[in-house]
Amino acid sequence: MSDARFWLSYTKIASFDRCRKQYWFRYLSGLPKPGDPMNPAGIVGTGVHRAMKALSDTGEAIDGARALETYLRMPAHEIAGPGTEAYVTAFGLFEHGCEAHAEILSEDRWAELSTYIHHRNVAISTKVDRADLLAGGRWQIIDWKTGRSDRDDDTDQQLDLGHLTLRTVLHLPREAGVTAIAWNLRTGHRRVRALERRDAAATVNLLGGIARRMQTTTDFRATPSGGCAFCEWRQQCDDADYIESGDYDWLDPEDLVDEEPELTGP
Repeated sequence: MSDARFWLSYTKIASFDRCRKQYWFRYLSGLPKPGDPMNPAGIVGTGVHRAMKALSDTGEAIDGARALETYLRMPAHEIAGPGTEAYVTAFGLFEHGCEAHAEILSEDRWAELSTYIHHRNVAISTKVDRADLLAGGRWQIIDWKTGRSDRDDDTDQQLDLGHLTLRTVLHLPREAGVTAIAWNLRTGHRRVRALERRDAAATVNLLGGIARRMQTTTDFRATPSGGCAFCEWRQQCDDADYIESGDYDWLDPEDLVDEEPELTGP
């Protein structure tokens, strides 16, 4: 029997928001998915997350370092392998991760929790990088970040999904509050949200509304941007060429100045 539920995840929402044509390719076209474009930042991010899970699992930095080194040594990841700048960056980020781990004084911890939550005909896929039970029955979740910068709205949505994960998987009491942290291991910046049960309910309702909009959308036009270079469907989609060509429909060449203005000093 087919599953009539509409599956929703952060990645699916982000794809719909970023470019509806990418969303169509990924989730509606039925075309075989191309391989993801390899880029050093993505490999570093995945490797560091694996290392942080191993560190959380055992509490031993050597286990995280081994997980990271083995991942980066894979032939498919040679652009971030030994001898590259990305390799050095990855271990620098993991060193910061070890410092963060030492700072968290928890009574118990869990890494890479995931689940899904039903809301009418929607199944919401959720996950969180780390969850901690702190002294006094307080709860904390962490979403590890490795990029140079983070968008606050995207970060908040990820934290809200992580909040759903914690409440569902670990059966939190209704009155329990949760501190949700997006912790950037590159910059040291921490974005903190104080979340309650009512916030989790509001998140489920919001996601239900987003799912209904996605299900009823019929216009899947492209919205090309700099992110096209990292899209796995780039070779099947020529809309990015429009941006790169400079030949824009709305711009008449005769409106442009042919020569650059001469610059003068102060």
